[in-house]
Amino acid sequence: MPLLFFASVAPAQITLTEGTNFTVDAASDGRLAIDLLGGIWIVPPVGGVADVIASGLLPARRPRWSPSADAIVYQARSVRQDQLWLYRFADGSAQNISDGQFFDQHPDWHPDAERIVYSSDRRNSGFDLWELDLETRLSWRITDIEGDETEPAWSKNGRDLLYIHRRADRWSVMLRRHGQADQVLETSASRLSSPEWRPDGSLITFMRHADDGLSIDMIILSDPWLIRPFITGEDFFIAPVTWLDRQQLLYPANGVIRKRNFNSWTSTTLPFRVTVSGDSTQQKAARRLRELPLIDAPSGQLVIRTSRLVDGIGGGYQHNLDIVIENGHIKAVEAQRDRPGSIVVDMGDLTALPGFVDSYAALPAEHGETLGPLLLSYGVTTIIADYADSESFNKRWSGKEMPGPRVLRAADVSTAQAGDTSLWLVTIAGDLAAGVEYRSRVADWLSVGMPVLAENWQVGLGSGATMLLGAESLPASPRGERYDDIQLTNGANAVTIVSGLADAKTPGLAGLLQSRQANLIGPAATAIRRFTERPALAAASSTIVLGSKPNGLPPGIALHAEFQALAEAGLTQEQVFRAAGINAANALGLGRQLGRIAPGSVADLVLVDGDPLANINDAQKIVAIVRNGRFYSTIGLIERAQAAKNVE
Repeated sequence: MPLLFFASVAPAQITLTEGTNFTVDAASDGRLAIDLLGGIWIVPPVGGVADVIASGLLPARRPRWSPSADAIVYQARSVRQDQLWLYRFADGSAQNISDGQFFDQHPDWHPDAERIVYSSDRRNSGFDLWELDLETRLSWRITDIEGDETEPAWSKNGRDLLYIHRRADRWSVMLRRHGQADQVLETSASRLSSPEWRPDGSLITFMRHADDGLSIDMIILSDPWLIRPFITGEDFFIAPVTWLDRQQLLYPANGVIRKRNFNSWTSTTLPFRVTVSGDSTQQKAARRLRELPLIDAPSGQLVIRTSRLVDGIGGGYQHNLDIVIENGHIKAVEAQRDRPGSIVVDMGDLTALPGFVDSYAALPAEHGETLGPLLLSYGVTTIIADYADSESFNKRWSGKEMPGPRVLRAADVSTAQAGDTSLWLVTIAGDLAAGVEYRSRVADWLSVGMPVLAENWQVGLGSGATMLLGAESLPASPRGERYDDIQLTNGANAVTIVSGLADAKTPGLAGLLQSRQANLIGPAATAIRRFTERPALAAASSTIVLGSKPNGLPPGIALHAEFQALAEAGLTQEQVFRAAGINAANALGLGRQLGRIAPGSVADLVLVDGDPLANINDAQKIVAIVRNGRFYSTIGLIERAQAAKNVE
């Protein structure tokens, strides 16, 4: 269908007095820095109107003032990892101070203002603490313990260091006194985070993540030390407190900055006001159903018989059914019976699943069409990618000579052309300012039903995109609250989250990287560490679709790594398959054609040996695939790819 563009949406100025999941840090002169909407905003000491320090810094997180209040160090989030940046007020410059493609986070200043301490995963041995000399840019490691050491904090005299240590499922608050061995101050089976010193060094505050919510606790450094609850009962954001002096402290909670005297039982609100661009029309995205083109589908009838199937629509298994396929589509799903004259493929005890959809994938440029059979052998029957040869690959891989997944084309909003009917997804990258810049163009695409995917939630908030990349960026507080910054700047559009969760710590990744297909895809793939704590996503399962591009692994492997990561994040196996099935199909306007085993849908099936609703690993035990109505054995696909590679 043609794409008709409507009038653009004019941005409006919106004043916010609340934020979601921000942090706050106090400078020596009393000014405050908060990381609202991915920007760094400066709040006067007594509260009031906040000023953004510059454009081009976004998305930013966890700003920390230098001791002399002339600079701020912060984390900048890219698609795959965080890195450290330094902003200097004297000339308004921002500079990346990280070294290489490492995941660097949790920066804190040494009181001498010459060094930054931070956590980084650089040796494939977990997060360690490192220091960076700002003048020479030399870095050195200062901890090397099994597990993760994160969230360092220097004492005000620069002699003692706090940090969080995690090993397996134990978290500890650690103290390193000058010239002494590290001490465990508190240990717990539930997460501990956000340690901070009181200015006089007499006590430490930290956050405890209990089943009933977060609290701020304190460790009084007496002999022996004492651990006591400090502040409870609020919607705390995960961030250290910041001390104005030894009696007054600030912390972010309930959408605002809270202020408290140490000896008080109550807190007050320190107000702020931030002005941003928003959507004056609050326009909802149009809903559009699109029809997949029928390319080289076989004629005649094929019947796939299995002992059980997951139809992708209802819950659980259906048993002893025949899947009747004609002309590349499913004609019927009905009870098994004799079918004289029909080709019946009896798969015995195997389980049928809808073909897997990767909603945001990367097709490596160095691979040609021989990649198709390998991707199909992983059960990937549809892939959406910004790839120059997507249309030719889609045609070639829909036939029987070189089968592969269906390839649907994505394009960046800056290059996507109005009226381009070959597009299936528009993407937008950048920051809040870039989102505002392209808001009207995004609105045009949404008005004709084109899904728009933002690569982070800051650019998503600025643009009004309806899909956000990265389930870790789900914009809600630990209690699930969405404050004014989310509600007002995102408008009325519902938001779909594209997963992008897998990293070097994803369970089962080593086995995936040693599969026969992985060896053929080559060279040896590696994954980087992208998270310290994987988000819990069970409550948001209905809004999550699978997209593998951020994890950086080869396609196919990347999809199954996302399966593992989503299961670890709390989704049931059925919810995981919906993320790569009906959820993905609905997000793309293909809910009646993909992600289900039902009459009228395309004939894309994955046949596995096992019980995938009980064990997500069984999704890797693929025996055969039906794609575009044609049946392929996994071993046949692998051998076809091997033969094609040998010819090359």
